[in-house]
Amino acid sequence: MPGVKVVYTRDDDFFVELYKRGKIANEKGGDLFVSIHCNSTPERNSKARGFEIYLLRPGKTKDAIDIANIENSVIKYEDNPARYKELDDENYILTSMAHAAYMHHSEKFSGYLNESFKKHTNRVSRGVKQAGFYVLVGASMPNVLIELGFISNTEEENYLASQSGQEQLAKSIFEGIKAYKNYYDIANNN
Repeated sequence: MPGVKVVYTRDDDFFVELYKRGKIANEKGGDLFVSIHCNSTPERNSKARGFEIYLLRPGKTKDAIDIANIENSVIKYEDNPARYKELDDENYILTSMAHAAYMHHSEKFSGYLNESFKKHTNRVSRGVKQAGFYVLVGASMPNVLIELGFISNTEEENYLASQSGQEQLAKSIFEGIKAYKNYYDIANNN
């Protein structure tokens, strides 16, 4: 896609601290932050299925709070997990307010992604939701977290591991980004 440069927070299977991911995007002058994940449930071969797209806001449902707690639990592998203690409810609300400048664009982008996944895959949409993911806090730009599917569901695990599944999911993300870029360029007369 002309005019678009992709910056990965990593290109191999190693852990990058959550706050560093947003920091990388900021330092590279990013315009859009996409955090891609695979979902899971505690039970093996669960019935849970489908993709979800999350925006940075405090979760309002038990499911959103639970998934944020699971995703955020990786801070135990970081050098200084105490850095996140400052994100108590009050500070988190203030952080979310600071992200309000990007929220309209994050919402627009998540809508394009949701439609693209529905068009290019046969996956179930679990919708666009909101949750308090630490990985999104540091990215000073429109941002989303995508849960591609459930690895705890054998059918979805096979799909996620397959070449055709990965190609469909990558195409969905690409087409969502392309649609958002077209919208953004028109809205900003670029």
